[in-house]
Amino acid sequence: MDTARKQAVCNPLQSKALLSVCIPTFNRRDRVAALVQQLLRADCPLQICVHVDGSTDGTNEALAKIASRDSSLVVTTGPNDGRGRAMFSAIASATGDYCMVFDDDDDLFADRLPEVCEHLSQRGVDEKIAGFVFSMALGHPETAAEPFPLERTNLIKMRADERVVGDKKEVIRTPLLKRVAVPPAGRFRRVPTSLLWSRLAIEYDVICVNVEIGRKRYLPEGMTARIRLLQRQNAYPMLLLNLIYIKAFWLGRYRSVRFLGKAVLACLSFGILSFPFLVKRSFVRVTS
Repeated sequence: MDTARKQAVCNPLQSKALLSVCIPTFNRRDRVAALVQQLLRADCPLQICVHVDGSTDGTNEALAKIASRDSSLVVTTGPNDGRGRAMFSAIASATGDYCMVFDDDDDLFADRLPEVCEHLSQRGVDEKIAGFVFSMALGHPETAAEPFPLERTNLIKMRADERVVGDKKEVIRTPLLKRVAVPPAGRFRRVPTSLLWSRLAIEYDVICVNVEIGRKRYLPEGMTARIRLLQRQNAYPMLLLNLIYIKAFWLGRYRSVRFLGKAVLACLSFGILSFPFLVKRSFVRVTS
């Protein structure tokens, strides 16, 4: 029996799940149902937390049927408020020691999950380590992801100084993730996941692991195809993200002046786009 499974069985005081996989979903019944069933078959102590964001294609019913057979699946539902709210709701349901946000349109390499759980269960206690970052394979099956330059880094420095590009998979200690998974003021359909990672990076490091645990998919109807428009429509969370990038530079969390310059320009752009929201919020505060 592997270490992660053995610890979960032998220590009744430990969380039943070592890893909570949090999946926001909207109108992708077949894909998310297949993903959930794949996760449930994995040889790893998992909890799966799915938030259904107002789906109208029978996702609720399909997942409820699966959940009735396996308590490892936790399903929450709500109105169609966008991926941001769905992500925060899924994270709120997590009770595992670690938490991973996974998109419903990506492929998961379930055979790698036992290796992921081995890393989680064997890591020594270091209060300045928030968790791990694993690789995600690129779109082409024969194209491997570039290896991480350093084993220990932070989630801003990794992008700014080490020039790591592409989607990665962050696996973060659940209490820490819940601490930073606070929705920004206002109702925004899109909140970048990187806002959470930047909040963590101000204080915590991560351990990089060169193991591909899934493949990023970019579906034609997905958010990536219209990312620029969504960023403009949800400008305030982007403003917050880039303000944290500026703060992180002055705290010495990364050194790239180029990255800092891009953050300053982004603050100016998203600050202008956020101005109507900020005025409205100030007016509500004054009159309430």
